[in-house]
Amino acid sequence: MQKHIFLFTAILFSFTTLFSQESKTRSIGRQYSKKLIEQEKYFNDLKKTNGQSYGNKELAVEYNTAANTEIYIDNNSRTIEIKTWDEPKVKVVTKVFFDGNNTNVNTPEWLEKLKIFTTLFGNSLRIRTDFLNYGVNSNNASGVEIYSVDGQYLKTEPNKNKIITIYVPKQNKLHLETKYANVAITNFIKNASIDVISGNLEINNVTLLNLRSKYSNVTIDEVQNGEIDFMNGTLEIGILGDVEVETKYSNVDIGVANKLLLKSINDEYSIDEINVLEATKEYGSCRINKLTESLQLEGINADCRIKQITATTKNVNIDNKYATLKIPLKQIESFMFSYDGPYSTIYKSNNWGSDGSDDTKISTGDVSNSKYKHIVSSGLAKINIKCQNCSIDCR
Repeated sequence: MQKHIFLFTAILFSFTTLFSQESKTRSIGRQYSKKLIEQEKYFNDLKKTNGQSYGNKELAVEYNTAANTEIYIDNNSRTIEIKTWDEPKVKVVTKVFFDGNNTNVNTPEWLEKLKIFTTLFGNSLRIRTDFLNYGVNSNNASGVEIYSVDGQYLKTEPNKNKIITIYVPKQNKLHLETKYANVAITNFIKNASIDVISGNLEINNVTLLNLRSKYSNVTIDEVQNGEIDFMNGTLEIGILGDVEVETKYSNVDIGVANKLLLKSINDEYSIDEINVLEATKEYGSCRINKLTESLQLEGINADCRIKQITATTKNVNIDNKYATLKIPLKQIESFMFSYDGPYSTIYKSNNWGSDGSDDTKISTGDVSNSKYKHIVSSGLAKINIKCQNCSIDCR
């Protein structure tokens, strides 16, 4: 499986909880956060080759917004940090560096030279940040442009990142389109619609998310509701509420999830803990550390391995082919196990009791000998598996 994923320095931020404080989930991808955020401080002392500092000026523009103002950000190849706040306004901040002590170029002129455009029209505020193309030596993902004091481009200082910071009200809806760039949304935001291509995106905490991603790496600390359409990349989610996810040719890592409605093609999934999983999956695999309520899986060549199924689980329904299944039932005291599938092997757990045979392994034959059923205690939990040419380990 070939993946076209652009490698950028990651930005990651503080982590909050959707569930109780007792819920545990792993910390994901924190190793680059401090390094990138500290870049802004470094720029105050950007040095020339002779050791002297370049001049710099902070550029800022802000707009008052109403509660129904929708914010649109269209970003091309610029490193952006979106900070949310309680202020009813949007503020765009960055810096410009020049070879001299002072500059007479005003802020609007500098922003135009830096290709940062803002427009307030009716109930929408639009911010556009374009790629700065200054010759073969310019690398916009890791460089700072140096200008003369009158605004003429001189050169690019390599191996440094210049961040554009955008402050937005946390309750206003955010529309973001970004490509070939590093973007982070820090703190909480209520509603976000995001389209990312070939870059890194990191989100701290969002209530409602509509995400479309191609060839990208996306990290989300917490998402409560929404839809995710993801292709050819790496997706990491710390805490997930009730979310619909459709993925193709990707690696997905989820910490704690309440309810996941999943459609997957040739993906590798890893989930620490989940209450409810409803999935359609073709090829690839899904590894679950703990299942606590129910699983419904329809698949082809979709391996599913669960480490722990707790006693609170009520339903497991699987319809699959050519797969390896790990469905441990030793913690469930009362269940009805129903199986249908030719040319398969079932390994029983040690709490099944007698079914007329002492064998721990059951093999099915052709369609005339493909069914197996067993009830433990009163059969409260329902375990229904239909799987052709499968190996099912219930131990």
